[in-house]
Order: sequence, then structure tokens, then C-alpha cells
Amino acid sequence: MKKKFALLIGGSFLFALAGLGAEEAAVKKATVRLIEVVDTPTAEVVDNYGYYVSFRFGSAGALQAKPIFGIFPRLNLGFGLDGEKVLGTDDSKFNKPTLNVKYRLFDGKKLLPALALGFDGQGTLWNKDLDHYNQREMGFYVVATTEFILPDLNLSIGANNFDFEEAHAGRAFANASYVYERTLGLLLEYANASDYKDRRFNFGLKYFITPVFTVDLVGRNIPKTYRSEDRETERIVRLNYTGAF
Repeated sequence: MKKKFALLIGGSFLFALAGLGAEEAAVKKATVRLIEVVDTPTAEVVDNYGYYVSFRFGSAGALQAKPIFGIFPRLNLGFGLDGEKVLGTDDSKFNKPTLNVKYRLFDGKKLLPALALGFDGQGTLWNKDLDHYNQREMGFYVVATTEFILPDLNLSIGANNFDFEEAHAGRAFANASYVYERTLGLLLEYANASDYKDRRFNFGLKYFITPVFTVDLVGRNIPKTYRSEDRETERIVRLNYTGAF
């Protein structure tokens, strides 16, 4: 399992690096969009024949890789790979791959927001005894996104459910992002808004190394709103690359 995980992570990383050499062509074919803010999605999708790859480094040496592909117009398909204690000297723990899919129902028009449906099985902090993530995945979701007041200032609201058979599994979320001339971006989100014990505010900055390669510096659960070992304030770094075939 460790070898397979390492190969998949390494393959995804090399895939992204290979695209850096063709950056100029990728910029012409693909538009940099915020597919997700931190933990919550937007209604944006990767262009047809495009791809988005992110590497998220979290607490205790955690690493998540998340490639997403535009396999058809409006339809994205991808997967998530995550491990704990990947960085450092402790024994690594690797979790089973997850699936993510998103379909953009409506592109938005005038005062009407763009609308998307999706599923994302990637959570954080896998609990082997309970056979699910302590910080639960989005699961099935619907999200609406619109540009508000300023160009490149986008607001999203949505609802999600990670288990239709479990009580209180339905939740709500909202996020906002602003990108200034592909130089610097501001990220803000309110995740799990309808669940007091699991709701959190996340803030971040997005810096554009190139028009298609960005680095996110994010604080999760700031300020700390509920005492729990699964809800500690966390600082993460995420590398993102968007390209096209």
C-alpha cells in the first residue's frame, strides 16, 4: 500500500511539473479558477481537456494529493490520496483513495448564480475504528457561485450531506475569494455552518508563482470555536497547478 501510494503521489507531482514546461500553452487553453476555496467547493469546474492538481501539507506530516480532470464539458472527475505522518520520522499511515466528481448545471447569467452538483469523499484524520474521517468529507453537495460587486470577487453558498442515514449529516457552507490580477488572492470560508460542534472559519492567502501555479497559506478553525482534539487550529500549505492537454 505504501509503495502504491508513493507511486501515485510521485506520478501526480511529476505530472504537474511536466506541465510547467508548457505553461505558456496551458495559459492559453485553461483558465485559472478556484475549484475549491479550502475545505469547501465552488461551482467552478476544470475546462474540458484540462486538469487541476493540488498538494496539501497539514499538521503532523499529513499530505493530500488531489488531481481533478475535465473529462467532458461541465463534468469533472478526480480522486484523492492522503496519508498521515508522511513527513517526519514516524511511521507513515496511508488511507484508501477517495473519489470526487462535479457537474456544472448552469453557467450563471446576469443576477443568476452558476450552479453545480458534486460528490467529494476526501476528509481529514482517518479513524480506523469508526471507518470514516473524524473531520468528515463533503459527500454529496450542491453549490451556487456568483461574482459580487467587483470583478474576480466570488461568493458561494451551498449545502452538503456526507451520510443520508446518519442524523445531523446535512450541513451548510459559504465561501468567498478575491483574486487581484493573478498576483494575490484572499480566501475565506465558513464550513459546516449548521453544526455547532464542527463548524469552522478558515482564512487564507493565495500567491501566484506563475499564472497557473499557486501557493496557498491557510489557517483552519481560526479563531478556535469548539474544544476538541479533532478541531485544533491548523496551519496548512497547498500547492496548486492548473493545465491543459
